[in-house]
Amino acid sequence: MAGPFKKTEELAAHACEVMSRQPGADARYGQYGKEYCALHYYSVEDAAYYLSYLSDIGGDGAGGSKYCTVPTSLHHLKEGEVIILGPGHTHSINMEMSHIDLGAGRAEGFSPLGPSRFFNETTKRVWDRQLYAFYRDTGGKCHAFSYNYANRVVAALREGKWIPIGKAEGYWGSFKAFDGQDWELPSK
Repeated sequence: MAGPFKKTEELAAHACEVMSRQPGADARYGQYGKEYCALHYYSVEDAAYYLSYLSDIGGDGAGGSKYCTVPTSLHHLKEGEVIILGPGHTHSINMEMSHIDLGAGRAEGFSPLGPSRFFNETTKRVWDRQLYAFYRDTGGKCHAFSYNYANRVVAALREGKWIPIGKAEGYWGSFKAFDGQDWELPSK
């Protein structure tokens, strides 16, 4: 759907804009909103990052939570090896990742994608899988976050850079903010 991007920051910024502009995806819809899912991946041939087509298959879960089903396949137009790096989804209720997003079950290896940290022989690189979450607030600003399944660190995309803001702890994924950090930037 989108790419190529040379950096994950560029991919996430673009994905946030595209995904959170889908019908019902932004904060104006709140509990009546809808989640959209996609995969983000790396093309070895292009040495670039991409976003898959979106899935809006999902609905409402327990307690009013939203969910979507992550695409199960890619349609990459060029031949060559691709490395699936993780899912991404929108939030319409709030920007914070849920305990389901941050739970230890995710950190132990996001199935069916495989282990949370792995070595790729072609690139000679160790890769960490990450979950992206996107939230467009009522003022129209898009917020992008990543959750690293291997080290459980949550980062926010701020001024074009990933800034670690906290860490998921325990089996249920309690979020513990790093000093001076939180989901939103403090007002100046």
